[in-house]
Amino acid sequence: MPIDLRLLGDARWQDRPLVGARVQALLAALVLAGRTVSAERLIAEVWGVDEPANPVKALQVLVSRARSIVGAQTLTTEDGGYRLRVPPDRIDADRLHALAGRAEALLAVDPAAAAAVAQEALALGAGALPPEGEGPLAELRRRAADDLAAARVVLARARSRTGDHAAALAELDEAVRARPDDEGLLADLLRSEAAVRGVGAALDRFARYRSGLRDRVGADVGPELRRVHHELLALDRPVRSGVRFDPTPLLGRDDDLRRVRSLLATSRVVSITGPGGIGKTRLAHAVAREAPQPVVHFVELVGVTAAEDLLGEIGSALGVRDSVAGRRRLSPRQLADVRARIARQLDLAPALLVLDNCEHLVEAVADLVAYLIATTRDLRVLTTSRAPLAIAAERVYPLPQLGMADAVALFRDRATAARPGVRLDEDDVRAVVGRLDGLPLAIELAAAKVRVMSPAEIARRLDDRFALLRGGDRSAHARHQTLLAVIDWSWNLLGERERRALRRLAAFPDGFTLEAAEQVLGGDALGAVEELVAQSLLTVVETADGVRYRMLETVREFGRMRLDAAGETAEARAAVRAWAVAYADRHGARLHSPEQADAVDRLRAEETNLSDILREALDEPDPEAVVVLFSTLAGYWAIRGDYLRGHTLTAAVSAALDGWTPPPRLLDRTRVTLAVALFHAVFFSPDHARALASMLSGLGADSENPNVRAMTTVVLALMSDPDSGFAALAGDPDPFVRQIALHLMSHGLENSGDPAGAIETAQAALELTGEEDGPWQRAMLHTLLAQLHAQFGDRAAVSRHAAAALPVLERLGAVDDAVQLRATVAMAALAEGNRDEAARIIAELTEPGAEDGFGLSAGICRAQLALADGDIAEGLRRHREIAEALRSRHAPGAPDAFAPWAMYGEAVAVAAFAQYGEGDDGADLFESLRAKVADLFAVDRTFLDFPVTGMVLAALGIWGLLKGALPAEDAVRLLVLADRFAYNRITPVLHWPVLTAHAERVAPGLLARIEAEYGDRRGPGLLAEVRAVVARVA
Repeated sequence: MPIDLRLLGDARWQDRPLVGARVQALLAALVLAGRTVSAERLIAEVWGVDEPANPVKALQVLVSRARSIVGAQTLTTEDGGYRLRVPPDRIDADRLHALAGRAEALLAVDPAAAAAVAQEALALGAGALPPEGEGPLAELRRRAADDLAAARVVLARARSRTGDHAAALAELDEAVRARPDDEGLLADLLRSEAAVRGVGAALDRFARYRSGLRDRVGADVGPELRRVHHELLALDRPVRSGVRFDPTPLLGRDDDLRRVRSLLATSRVVSITGPGGIGKTRLAHAVAREAPQPVVHFVELVGVTAAEDLLGEIGSALGVRDSVAGRRRLSPRQLADVRARIARQLDLAPALLVLDNCEHLVEAVADLVAYLIATTRDLRVLTTSRAPLAIAAERVYPLPQLGMADAVALFRDRATAARPGVRLDEDDVRAVVGRLDGLPLAIELAAAKVRVMSPAEIARRLDDRFALLRGGDRSAHARHQTLLAVIDWSWNLLGERERRALRRLAAFPDGFTLEAAEQVLGGDALGAVEELVAQSLLTVVETADGVRYRMLETVREFGRMRLDAAGETAEARAAVRAWAVAYADRHGARLHSPEQADAVDRLRAEETNLSDILREALDEPDPEAVVVLFSTLAGYWAIRGDYLRGHTLTAAVSAALDGWTPPPRLLDRTRVTLAVALFHAVFFSPDHARALASMLSGLGADSENPNVRAMTTVVLALMSDPDSGFAALAGDPDPFVRQIALHLMSHGLENSGDPAGAIETAQAALELTGEEDGPWQRAMLHTLLAQLHAQFGDRAAVSRHAAAALPVLERLGAVDDAVQLRATVAMAALAEGNRDEAARIIAELTEPGAEDGFGLSAGICRAQLALADGDIAEGLRRHREIAEALRSRHAPGAPDAFAPWAMYGEAVAVAAFAQYGEGDDGADLFESLRAKVADLFAVDRTFLDFPVTGMVLAALGIWGLLKGALPAEDAVRLLVLADRFAYNRITPVLHWPVLTAHAERVAPGLLARIEAEYGDRRGPGLLAEVRAVVARVA
């Protein structure tokens, strides 16, 4: 979250400086209070002994000055005083205070998290100025200095506890000098000093402290320091049994190493869990090598095949089996004796016991570890397992997959080692590691294949990964030499119930819920899923929609391989498809109802599964599944603003339903499917429109559902009369038909250059639209009206309609529509001169993908704000980036229809460079636009978006006028024609008063003469004139 109010360094409100010491003092006093402050107290705080002659008036003037910067809604009057209405986490001093306190609270329970929070606090306070003098600002900065000092100490202590002793030592040394009686702090210093300067130095410091304490108060050190002293003495004779050094660098695990060390500092039992090949053993060895305990034993259990042999294996590793050596089996009494001797051995000094690969002996290991923890004082146990021990003392650390950057680095490192000089194209490497679930073993096995093939060839062969990824490190255990052996090890630990579950659940394209698993598995699905989670074959993922289960692609492929071998593939896929169809049918029926928001949530959670299963049904084809899945998903995609998803499937839907007769129960689903596909085809795939129209006509519009009947009627009317079909239905007696027709007609009027008519029609549609079908339809009409009113500069109407639409769009997840609407509001504010309001809105436009979406993108907003603020270079740079991004966008299968949108970004950029650029900077953009304009107005073009094509005319005209690239007559004529096309003028550089002012300055009177020449003609009535001008300038 961004910081709005900064008082610790250069005082600023958002990006505006807070000028004046008393303005700063006023705001600091309000921050310190955190509530309403009386006028009397504020006067005392701000002026102190230098109280002005009329203090109340002086305070009012000061508040007015502050409000001119922060806004009246931020600095409010309440109960005879004043209050600062800014959330604490958006004020630098308050956020710093909270972070410092949180870091201290975390130190005892999670040092790694404490370190991260402390670092965040220190970064936030990096520019803080030292406190000077008295007053609220100095007091606030003194508090911040204390917070920063506390954060530095927490960071040092956290680093010490997670093994980063070198980084911790200097800060701990300084902290102990400041707080010499803090024994907890001294304990951390002693451990770090022993690690960096040697045990002798730490023992010497301890002796000096103990002697001084006895001399001062006649007392001995506390229990924590006595324990550290015991550790230091043992460190003089360290034990490292079974710990190995890595033959190759451990890449991408620094954070995991810190986190596991942190857990071991606060928990007595830590289990690193995860699927085979994820790197649990190597991480455990790395932890053991740098463990602070003087005694470390690393015991590998992979060779122990029976639970009764566990004690003997560990006893041998610790050297406590001499009295029973040579016996093949131990009696219960002897086992108890060995167990007790193991505990005594591990209690001699602080120790770390690492038990590697416990999953096949998990119950026996859990029993032993619980006993050892209960009978020793300073023992820590680290286990690696595909399943947790499930005992009270255990903290589980699920080892995550490698991120993409670390996975790429690992592949490059191992590939270069396998074949020095190998060519490693970045995209090819990413294609390989992106398919391998971030599993280090799989990545290393794939990298070894560069000895005989390129990364591109490896990526192509990963569909059969188990055949490809074999023959790795010969020094590794057999089960780590092939990817198949890794998964097979876990498979062999499963019972038949769990094996069947893994096979069938692998048929899901994506993750799934327990409810979905129950429908596919039947019976005791919960027990099977629990066991698969315990064996790290399924991962539990917490989402906003609840718990889901995820299967690694490698595990899924293994499950599907086993599914084929069992001859169950068709049955499992049918079960998953039946679940998908039932799920889509249930929630699709609620998409246009008062339960719309919940239905969208449910469909979002399963979108990947449903869309993949839809594609399978289209391929076969399975028409019954197609109409249920497509009708539901198309409605969902429309609500979410993902309009192109439905379009890309139009041809496949047409082919899948060709010649099929739907059963009566699916007539409405089929009507909706055909109507949606036909609507897409009319605009983007006319080749398929005739076949789809024929199928829909055959079914007719006679549905009992009024929404389906209306949709079918309107779409068929569009096909029979593309020019005036909507207008004919605008007076239909059926209000559902009338509403849809008016809504679509308003878009048509906008596109044909009649925004006033579009507003009237959209308002009429809005009056017919209730909430019984959910809030989305009304929100979309409000969105359309906001954008139309922006054309006329009616900011009040823009804000009113946006306020009605935005909560709905954001609740439904229509991210792009919401971003575009916020951008419209911001540009309206900026065009009106309300720079601060625009900046506030633009600062919140941080949605991923917003920078390169169609329409008025957040990137254009930021570019315009930079120009308004005088940062010309930044504004023009952003405009160029956006132009290039929009130029590269296209709709699959329909590039020509979207050519105007590619020109949209160029048009805004050309207008910006024309007015702000120097010399011929931006001329390449102008020439690019000029080269396309003739095709844009070609006689045979069937679709013309007048507002967007008008932008192109405006951009060419203003560049030609201001840069002298066109005759003034043609340049101004282009501007007038753009206006008559009702061009999109929301962006300030294309604001009509701005363009007309330039025209009057360069060519006085010319604009009025040309306007008079065209009379009342607008839009389509001026196409011939446009083509004539374009022929001259293109």
